[in-house]
Amino acid sequence: LKAGLLRADRAKALPQAQQPPSFALFFRASSTMGCAQSNVATGQNASGPKVEIYALTASMNSMGAVLLVQDKKIGALVPTMIGPDGTQKPEYLAMNPYGQIPTMKDPKTGIVSAEGSTILRYLATRYAPELYSSDPIRAGYIDWAMDNFTTRVYPDAVATIYPLQGFAAAPEDKAAAGKTASEHLDEFAKFFLREKFIGGSKPSIADYKVAPFFFSFAHPALKSESQVTCPDRIKQFVSDFLAECPSREMLNAAGGWGLKELLDKKLSEPAALLQADKPETVAPGDIFAGKVAKTTTTQLYGVPASMNCLGPLILGLDLKVAELV
Repeated sequence: LKAGLLRADRAKALPQAQQPPSFALFFRASSTMGCAQSNVATGQNASGPKVEIYALTASMNSMGAVLLVQDKKIGALVPTMIGPDGTQKPEYLAMNPYGQIPTMKDPKTGIVSAEGSTILRYLATRYAPELYSSDPIRAGYIDWAMDNFTTRVYPDAVATIYPLQGFAAAPEDKAAAGKTASEHLDEFAKFFLREKFIGGSKPSIADYKVAPFFFSFAHPALKSESQVTCPDRIKQFVSDFLAECPSREMLNAAGGWGLKELLDKKLSEPAALLQADKPETVAPGDIFAGKVAKTTTTQLYGVPASMNCLGPLILGLDLKVAELV
């Protein structure tokens, strides 16, 4: 068994003695989740075959895509437990050889894909273009937010949220982990939440990506148990997103395996539904309105010794549209 139940690729195997007590409970309960979640995993109003998202409501990595297909009525959740009775079955491994969730299957196109951000981009490109952008400036901003979250904030979720869910061991220094998470959340909010949403006045796929995580970071258990101070701006984002998300109840309740339900178990009594402590002022209008290129050459800031820089640099040079600064 692995402690990182939500993402096997990021998990590290733990000796049995270190495995959280909830492991066996999770695997037993997961086998019944199809019934427990059948009341929320519908998405049956669109015509034709539905997009299938193989995942769990307990997975923050998965819930962005699950909420999107539910909200747009283009698909539904297929409850999939992690382990030999789910993600390790031959038929599942034929779709995703890494045995991870989420995995997406689109019967209309035959496309099978995985990884939360990749699935969100596919869904928006094919079914919900209003959640992405035809403007390369806004689309680049959306992509930047998703990638920045994955590399900078997601590790904080592993350190501070997963242990409370029983999916990973707690860090040795909880105070330090909580402080780092608080700082990274504040940094993200100050740059990527200058408008109501990352997508502007309406949610984008980046907002669907981060919403399940921010919903969890804003839960009172993160402050009391993991010493995370969630910025008011993040809490306001959560309130605003929930107002725009018809499938929001899946985050609160899913047969005992909703994100709120899992975190509530760390409190003496269930937390109230999440609300912002106070409204935050955000920039009015489109922060990219009127933005035009001041030069015909794209400037890439970096060094040739950086493998992260070389990919876009080589592409820009090959296309004769970029220069290294």
